[in-house]
Amino acid sequence: MDLVTESLLNTFKVEQDFPEDIDQPVLFEHFANYCVTSKDYAEEFKVESLHVGGGDDLQLDGVVVIVNGVLINSTEEVDDLANTNKYLDAEFILIQAKSGGNFEGAQISNMFYGAGDLFSREPSSPRNEYLTEKEQIIRHIYSKSSYFRHGNPKLKLYYVTTGKWYDDDKLVSRIRHEVGTLEDLNIFRSPISFEPVDAKKLQQYFNRAQNALSRKITFAKKVTLPPIEGVREAYLGYLSASVYLKMITDEDDTLLRGLFYDNVRDFQGDNLVNKEIEQTLQTSDNKDAFIILNNGITIVSEDLKVVGDEFELTGFQVVNGCQTSHVLFNNRDNLSDNIHVPIKLIVAPEDNLKNQVIKATNRQTEVKTEELLALTDFQKTLEQYYDAIPTKEHRLYYERRSQKYRSSPGIEKIRIVTIPYQIRSFASMFLNRAHRASRYYGTLLKDVESKIFIKTHLLIGYYLSSYALFRIESFLRRHQIDNKYRPFKYHLLGIIRMQVAGVDMPQMTAKRFETYCKPLQEVLWDDVRCLSAVQNACSLLDTILAGDYDREKAKDSTLQNRARELIETQQDT
Repeated sequence: MDLVTESLLNTFKVEQDFPEDIDQPVLFEHFANYCVTSKDYAEEFKVESLHVGGGDDLQLDGVVVIVNGVLINSTEEVDDLANTNKYLDAEFILIQAKSGGNFEGAQISNMFYGAGDLFSREPSSPRNEYLTEKEQIIRHIYSKSSYFRHGNPKLKLYYVTTGKWYDDDKLVSRIRHEVGTLEDLNIFRSPISFEPVDAKKLQQYFNRAQNALSRKITFAKKVTLPPIEGVREAYLGYLSASVYLKMITDEDDTLLRGLFYDNVRDFQGDNLVNKEIEQTLQTSDNKDAFIILNNGITIVSEDLKVVGDEFELTGFQVVNGCQTSHVLFNNRDNLSDNIHVPIKLIVAPEDNLKNQVIKATNRQTEVKTEELLALTDFQKTLEQYYDAIPTKEHRLYYERRSQKYRSSPGIEKIRIVTIPYQIRSFASMFLNRAHRASRYYGTLLKDVESKIFIKTHLLIGYYLSSYALFRIESFLRRHQIDNKYRPFKYHLLGIIRMQVAGVDMPQMTAKRFETYCKPLQEVLWDDVRCLSAVQNACSLLDTILAGDYDREKAKDSTLQNRARELIETQQDT
């Protein structure tokens, strides 16, 4: 391994908080999974959720399932997205990583054989538990093929080594033959992609994953707005739909969903408004009227460099226009040169003003006031609470804006808390929703929207639920608790709370709630007591599950109540 790759691997190891004694080949597999996935998926993710390497792995080290732009880890998430968006646009990414040596034809063929067996109607090779979980999700997606409005799933294969790729004719011919074998299955969208990733390309992928997204556009049709207090500069204008799509997609024509992180709502699928937008794009006689029929796109950018009409945006977000953007993307084959999109570009606004922009622009559609509050004012206050934690070892980093900490050196990525992770941890620990935490977070938020991100909530509960989940995941990664508990990690949150703080919880708006949470904080902040508390929660779970740790059990809505009854019985005796 060359010095640069080795240095980046060590940086990755520290940022992801992997144990010191982790085997380097295994670490490299995680590293390859992270680099490749970050290329195709712009949001934060848990790198261990991708890893399938080990025995019976079909010569695969990483399997990534992305549906409608969301990285998927359960069949429930697939169902939620199908119900919300009314379609499924799936992409499968398979990764094989070799930490030493060059590209070997036999190894590459073994990877293709494993890929073929993974998708076979009659598989012949055994699978480990991690690969089995991925296979169940994949087969569930194919069982809902009536939702494949945009075609069969995409398939991408990446073979990663620390050697150098030379475009060897024999290897290229062999790969072309292997790709053809997979295409003969007739279950993937053409073309199937295979990419050899050598040391140089791997370094590029890692460096790109560590930096904020930037785009260069020609923005000729614009006017500069007068000076606005709290804003560095602002513009009004329009772009062709094709130019705008290049801003919000990557080089593989994949929509960058992370750009819509600050939107109040995720894509709502085939609702009435979106159907009307789509109809305008599909009707040949009035496509050019799109610019006057649409409210347009509002973009907020952290930085901007301007040379004439050439604009370079860095760290930008689409804060209004999520629905329009998705419909444009889904109808990209129907776009023509005479379709234009109104654009409002705001550069480096102060946070308060940015929140006002989000509120004002989103009120043009039917959005509840509590939804606006949940993703604006409350999030800023919660971020400030996280920032105020006094000791470094207890710090977490609340990412209310997508990729905020991506380019921050020295931050352990395992300590980053995104809004979806916050929803899952809080709902599990305090709202008895652990059985639903594996669902798509948009659906979970709808389920608990009147109970979460409430202005009068004391914020300690949000932080502690995230910190407890961080500690559990750290113990799992370091093998301090058995991996069989991983599917039940959200249930452990509620059990720990009840065992440490008590089963009777005050209202989260009451001052007593902070007193209730203090013992929980003291335990979580103490390494020895924290591990003991997690182990005690695991022991209680052992009693409830009676040795059956099938991940389907994690969906049981009665687990938390059964845990409560056991804890009450133990306390009475």
